[in-house]
Amino acid sequence: MRSVVLLDGGLGQEIYRRAPDVSSPLWSVAVMREQPGLVTAVHADFIRAGAKTLTLNTYAATPTRLSKQGLLEEMPAIHQRAFQVLEEAIEAIGTEVDIAGCLPPLTASYQGQPERSFEDLRDEYATLVRLQAAADVFLIETMTNTLEARAACSAASDLGKPYGVAFRLEADGKLKSGETLAEAVAAITPFAPTAVMLNCCDPEMMSVTMPALVDLYPCVGGYANAFKSVESMARGGSVDALEARADISPAAYLAHVQQWLVDGATVIGGCCEITPAHIKQIADVLESEFELIRFSQLGQE
Repeated sequence: MRSVVLLDGGLGQEIYRRAPDVSSPLWSVAVMREQPGLVTAVHADFIRAGAKTLTLNTYAATPTRLSKQGLLEEMPAIHQRAFQVLEEAIEAIGTEVDIAGCLPPLTASYQGQPERSFEDLRDEYATLVRLQAAADVFLIETMTNTLEARAACSAASDLGKPYGVAFRLEADGKLKSGETLAEAVAAITPFAPTAVMLNCCDPEMMSVTMPALVDLYPCVGGYANAFKSVESMARGGSVDALEARADISPAAYLAHVQQWLVDGATVIGGCCEITPAHIKQIADVLESEFELIRFSQLGQE
């Protein structure tokens, strides 16, 4: 039976959906500081749905972002809390899953190439790796340029744990930096990540691009979002302005996932607006055809 990694869904958006009264540039982290039990509940729902690898709620907790909000001194405590709320969910459900450390864009999502050096970026990612060193695996997510992606790969490699890299594509099929997917994959291939993926673009884009990605790297995958548009956030707006697509039901999303698997994907899951119901639909339908595994089990089957 073919093995497939099943990640969780859009953690930050699911947290935001359940706490719409909290508005902050740090969105999901702000909720975790004020209502940690809510974040535990979201993690637990994704575990119950069948996810085998759960990402820490640290996407917005980079040194750069926290510094802007005057919260840099709280960074260790925020990361510690992220582990705590996820571990409480795992203990409550009693299922063995991977904890994935999160290495996101350092300043904001959907931006182009940062005006920073590789060494500067690597140092900041190294801080995040150190704070999340207890994670089983790492996911480098929503990469829009190869400079940040390479810096994150370099830092993640220090621990010798499995990690994946996921690129975000624009409507033209390229990264925000203007680099092609082939150029992006070539840039991080020397670091030998466990998997290379696409994330946080729409399912249709991912379905069109997956065959090309399969040809570029041995182990690939994807987890799409269900936003109508991210342009307002790309221009510096907040998560409050984002709208979900009504047409991406669990069944509709499953159809895309099944096509990715046919094309050769090995890692699947969901990004923003992909809910526990979406992940449950995937798990329920696929479990008879595939062995659903944790990210750390890649290459061990």
